[in-house]
Amino acid sequence: MKKTTVLLNRVNFRYGWTLVMLLALPLWFASCSKDKDGNGEPDVKPSAVSGSWKISGMKVNPGMDLGDGKPTTDLLAFIAQYGGADAVACLTDTKITFNNNGTITGTPSPKCQSEDMGDLNPAEDNAKWSVNGNKLTITDSDGAQVYDLETSGNTMKWSMPQEDDLDGDGKADKYTMTIEFKKA
Repeated sequence: MKKTTVLLNRVNFRYGWTLVMLLALPLWFASCSKDKDGNGEPDVKPSAVSGSWKISGMKVNPGMDLGDGKPTTDLLAFIAQYGGADAVACLTDTKITFNNNGTITGTPSPKCQSEDMGDLNPAEDNAKWSVNGNKLTITDSDGAQVYDLETSGNTMKWSMPQEDDLDGDGKADKYTMTIEFKKA
């Protein structure tokens, strides 16, 4: 009788464990992030974007020559060289808030003295925002801009391929601009 009880306990444990796994697997797979846009990466949830952010970096790839013969990827260094420290502070001290209702509000830095600095800010006050997959759309008075979006904890990155004559040679240069943010 004792052997039968031990055997039944082993069978019950084995089948019980199997039953637990069968019940848990659908929940585990359901908890995985979806990939609506099919790029192989989990989609970004709008809640990851909601809140207040400040620009922490602006990068360009491939790098560009700022006149010293050395390519750099740091656009804030370029802005500092040609616009001064106040121009960088204007960008990095401005708080951009992504409200849950899909609107953007901003608190400009007191360092924003030039009207031209507004052209560098990626999101104007009262703009609209939305997330679809790994894409962030910002719609303002200039129309809609769609960025590739990455978030991780307290950081967010927007990237967009662009073409402009960065070096002044009369030819359009292809590059990707990435704006990096930290939670404010």
